[in-house]
Amino acid sequence: MSTSQSHVNRNFPSRSISQITNEIEEITDEELVKQVNELKHQIKVLTLENEVFERTMTRLDPTLLHGIQQALDYATRLNSNSSLNVGSFVRSQTSKLFFESLTSPSRMFASPSKISTKRAESSARVGGTIMFGTGPKINVLERSEIVSAEMEILMANLELMRKKAAKQHALLKAQLEELELRVEHIQNFREEFYKEVVVEGWDKIAQRIPAEIWVRYMNEWLKITDRKIGKFRLRTSTLNTQYSKLKGQIKIKAELSEHLRPVDFEKIKIENNECLSIIDKKLQQLAELKKMTGDANLTLSIHKKALMEQNIYLNEVISNVKRKQKQTVSLNKETEIIETQAKGLAVKLDDIKKLRNAYEVPDIMDYVHVKAEIADLKLSVKLLQNRLRILQIALSSHHRKLTKMSLES
Repeated sequence: MSTSQSHVNRNFPSRSISQITNEIEEITDEELVKQVNELKHQIKVLTLENEVFERTMTRLDPTLLHGIQQALDYATRLNSNSSLNVGSFVRSQTSKLFFESLTSPSRMFASPSKISTKRAESSARVGGTIMFGTGPKINVLERSEIVSAEMEILMANLELMRKKAAKQHALLKAQLEELELRVEHIQNFREEFYKEVVVEGWDKIAQRIPAEIWVRYMNEWLKITDRKIGKFRLRTSTLNTQYSKLKGQIKIKAELSEHLRPVDFEKIKIENNECLSIIDKKLQQLAELKKMTGDANLTLSIHKKALMEQNIYLNEVISNVKRKQKQTVSLNKETEIIETQAKGLAVKLDDIKKLRNAYEVPDIMDYVHVKAEIADLKLSVKLLQNRLRILQIALSSHHRKLTKMSLES
């Protein structure tokens, strides 16, 4: 604040308007733009410094800010009207004592009680000189200390806000996922309700949906919902139990961390060294076991290859045995058939032998008589067949005559 006030006081009107006009006319447009940009930059820097000082004063002792706005208003009026009484405002504002904490960082970070005890001593010295830019000033080192302290506070607040924002983001994300699941469940329920109740439950005769279908569907849906609620309750109780256990473990660890002593760290260090030595031994044993496992795997692969070859040979032998068995069965069937045929042929052979043994050559005259009888019989058969044909023709003609007569009558 003192920096901005000293800047205002340095710009206190001590030259005439004609001189300022002449200086402005002497500079070029580029120089004027450059000076304006520099002034804007200085204003930004002073505004930032004033914000830092105001935050520091608000954090340390908010009562120091009483009267600052009146001082700024008075400086503005003083810049426009130089005939005002400066001493009256200084006397009215010396009781506020808001500039004492800016003399050094050690005073700014001191307790309010120490500041209040030194107000009376520095009131006359500060009040008479601060309005004209000759009061206490803050050097670069003190400014850097104030800015670094304020930056640490801002970074701490920013980290807290980041954590809070991360928690809020996670909460909102979980809520969005929950809403998406709810929307999906509602859409599925709507489609299922429309399909089972509205479409399939429509009674074409009564032109309405029977109440029994709706009640049955709602009862089934309520049963399914009760089962899901039971599962969710069980899961929630499980999660609450796990949360309580973790909370208890965290509390126990916090209590243990409060009662830790250097001896405990030495003890843990010794235990860690013992564990490391045990781990090294186990790693060596693991390496040896890996080596043994590699040798065993190599031997196993060799035996496995030999076993696969034996299995292939065994499968070939089994297939040959099955094929031979099938051939044996077919040969047995053929043998049975051949034996049956041989028995039948043997019987025929015996009959032929018996017939041959009992056969006698007939007499020639008997043969001639038998042939003559056969010829006579064939002739009589032909005559009888001709008679039968003639009778059938006569029968058919009589039948036609009878049919014709019956139709005429």
